[in-house]
Amino acid sequence: MRKINILKAIVDLLWIFSMPLVLVIMGFSIAIFFVDLGELNIKINSVNFNNDTLLSKTLLVISALNYLLIIAALYFFKKILNYFIRVKIFEEKVISSFKKMGNLLFISGIISLTISMISRFYFLQKVTLEFGLNQHLVIICLGLFFLVLSEIFKVAKNQKQENDLTI
Repeated sequence: MRKINILKAIVDLLWIFSMPLVLVIMGFSIAIFFVDLGELNIKINSVNFNNDTLLSKTLLVISALNYLLIIAALYFFKKILNYFIRVKIFEEKVISSFKKMGNLLFISGIISLTISMISRFYFLQKVTLEFGLNQHLVIICLGLFFLVLSEIFKVAKNQKQENDLTI
């Protein structure tokens, strides 16, 4: 139980620090269309967004809003840890939170991969195929992992209910 308490403390700390970031992202997403980006040197996922075109601003806003999906996934993870601490592992809320968290991370990974590909093509004028482990694939795999975990918990919950009925 000590390890889960440490994990919950870390997640709570991340949650507290992410709340002001949500306000900054929301304000930035609105203000970016009214600000000239000519002087700013913004770099996300190794791509410079220093162009002042509508596509550049749109990709920058989508990248910023994509982080909100990860923060929402952190919220669902926080809920799951609360249930785990109370030893309510096979609750329906845990299963649905795993599924929501997996969907959010999967969508976030797909969005960040798409933005990275579009921005590399648009800003660098080159198409590259990279093999290896990058952050987009890690987020996609993590999302798929939590989706599989929700299915495992659903099967385990059904098995537990059948076991409780036979005793």
